[in-house]
Amino acid sequence: MKVGNKLEEYVRSSEPSTRSAQLLLESAKRLKVSDEAIQEIIKPCAVHIQRLSVPILGTVVNIISGIVLHDRARGPYKGGIRLAPDVDLWETTELARLMTLKTALADIELGGGKSGISVDLRALYTHMTKAKRFAGEYREFERIAKADIMTEFAKCFGQLFASHDYIPAPDMGTSGAEMVRIYNETKDPASVTGKPDGIEGWLPGRAESTGYGVYHVILRDMERRGIAPEQCSIALQGFGKVGSYAARYLYEEGARIVAVTDISGGAHDAKGLDIDALGAHVKKAGGIAGFDAKRITNDTLFRLKCDYLIPAASGHVINDTNAAGIGAACVVEAANMPVTFEGMKTLDRRGIAILPDAYANAGGVIASNLEYRHALGGIKFTREQTLAEIRARLDDAYTACEPILARGRTLTEATVDVALMRVYETMVNRSLL
Repeated sequence: MKVGNKLEEYVRSSEPSTRSAQLLLESAKRLKVSDEAIQEIIKPCAVHIQRLSVPILGTVVNIISGIVLHDRARGPYKGGIRLAPDVDLWETTELARLMTLKTALADIELGGGKSGISVDLRALYTHMTKAKRFAGEYREFERIAKADIMTEFAKCFGQLFASHDYIPAPDMGTSGAEMVRIYNETKDPASVTGKPDGIEGWLPGRAESTGYGVYHVILRDMERRGIAPEQCSIALQGFGKVGSYAARYLYEEGARIVAVTDISGGAHDAKGLDIDALGAHVKKAGGIAGFDAKRITNDTLFRLKCDYLIPAASGHVINDTNAAGIGAACVVEAANMPVTFEGMKTLDRRGIAILPDAYANAGGVIASNLEYRHALGGIKFTREQTLAEIRARLDDAYTACEPILARGRTLTEATVDVALMRVYETMVNRSLL
């Protein structure tokens, strides 16, 4: 991990100024939560740091991993496993804190946690091919390496997962295939969510849940604005697990998806892209590059005049350097924290609305809650029931925010206020504050 690779570095350092902490501090002032109480809420409860010695294709690779358990006042720690080269412990801490807010806003009985595994698989692939330890395509190497890494991760933390104290799920760089490795270790379907179809305790509709939730909150926003989907233009950064599902649902609703980018490139058509054709191309080619449409970069995509801009790739992509040039009327945070705190303030000043991450991408954890309850109690849910639960929870979350919105607050401020008050009251009731 680029920050805090060693335990003593993490313990002795101070957390950088983060968006979630700043939003919570502002909310605490509005809600008159004491300085002492909000500092306790901001801090994580526990941090686990583990070196993974992973045998990959006959070579032992040492990888740093960490789990941040932020708050479990309202239920077990819940949060995904992020596998990426730029993961660090402070980022993992912030994402765990965001999960606490997200589960509280959705009013589900879970807390917030997060895992991070710091590894550059592209660099490792290059090394392995040069050393003649692997001769295949990158995607096959990635599958093998992730399976080996997650097997070791599950061995190290299997007891934590099996105790249901922390329930992991997929996140950036991981998928259901990696969650199977945890299930294989624990033999417990409630120890992990986001499992693939057919695995004991799996949930129909889980794969599309986050993207479906993004689609639903945009549809509701269109209704509140009094505009039809056919009148809307949408630009999308990221065409992975979240972005592709959101795009497909919005496309089927009649909205024009005018631009889409991913790590390989971008496609642009002012009349609207054929999302079915784009999806088929990406499945075959592995990325958007080469699709029959005008090319577009992320920078240009962010400046496009459109109704909705959906950053669905990674964090901090809209910040103090580019927020002044955003061309959309509304930014929808399909990724976690794609807009920095400074970027948010700039968008607010410009009158650009934000559908914040704790609300917009909560469909995934809402579905995870159903999957966890199914695995615990054996109650099966259909895909239709899963999607209905996502709609209901997201609608209820917005309803809870309406009195705060009526006082002139932004939706970001309202979501944080609702979530903080729920966490604070539970901690007081449990004598944790």
